[in-house]
Amino acid sequence: MRKSLIALGVVAAVASVPASAEYLYGFGGVYLDHQSWDHGPNSIQDGNNGNGRNQFVLGIEGGAGFTWGELYGFYDRESVEKSASEQKNSFKGTAHLYLGDTGVSLYGQVYHHDNPSQSETNRVLGLGYTALQGDNWFFKPWIGVHDITSWDDFGVNKNVNGRNGYMAGWTARYGFEAFGQNFSFVNWNEIEFDRNDAYAENQGGKNGLNGALLFNWHATEHLTAAIQYRYFNNKLGVYGSSGANQQHYGDAIIYRLQYNF
Repeated sequence: MRKSLIALGVVAAVASVPASAEYLYGFGGVYLDHQSWDHGPNSIQDGNNGNGRNQFVLGIEGGAGFTWGELYGFYDRESVEKSASEQKNSFKGTAHLYLGDTGVSLYGQVYHHDNPSQSETNRVLGLGYTALQGDNWFFKPWIGVHDITSWDDFGVNKNVNGRNGYMAGWTARYGFEAFGQNFSFVNWNEIEFDRNDAYAENQGGKNGLNGALLFNWHATEHLTAAIQYRYFNNKLGVYGSSGANQQHYGDAIIYRLQYNF
C-alpha cells in the first residue's frame, strides 16, 4: 500500500507542476479501463469462466515538459471490482533529460507491478531522441540497459534479479480532425532483447515485445473515450517455456473513459 500511495503522489505531482520560467506544458487525467483479454484476435482465456484475466482498472496519469526535459507517469489500481486481496498495482515513470539542443536525451524509465503472487520492477537507463515532432505529431525513440528485480510463485525461476539485457522502444502520437471532432492515434512499444537466461525461461524467450495502439476520441476538452489494442510476445507471464504447444503472442482490447484535468 505504501508503494501505491507514493506512486499516486508522484503522478499527481507531475500532472500539476506549477508554472515557472522553465515550464512549457502539462497534462493529466483520471481514467477507467476495462481490460478485455478475451476480445483480441489472439485472446487470452483462463479462469473458471474462460475470461479470468478480464478486469476493471482505475488509473491516473500526468506529464509535463520543461526547457530541460520532459516527464511522464501513471498509476493503475487493477481489478478494482474484486476484493482488496485480489487487487493489483502498476506504476511507471519516464524521463527525457535533454542534452543541449541536439535532440538527444538521457532517458530513464521505471516500471513496477505487484499482485498477490508476483512482483516485478524494471529499470532502464539509456539514450532517447525527441526532435522528431511537429504540430500534430511526435515520434520519440529510446534504447537502454535493462535491470530487473522480480519474484513470483508460478515461474520456473522464482527470483530473477540484476542485468536483463537491453530494452528499446518509442512513444508516438498523431492528432487529427474529422467530422468536426478531434481524434488521435497513440502507440507505445517496448522490445526486450538479450534477456538473462532465468527471465528468458520464465517468459518464453530471449526477446520480448510489449505495446499498445490507442485510438482516442477527444469528445470535449475534459472527456476522452478510447479503444486500445494491447499486444505482447514472450511477456506478462501469460505463456512460459514450460508445457506443450505454448502460444507466445497474445493481445487484448481495452476500453477507456478518461476525464482530463
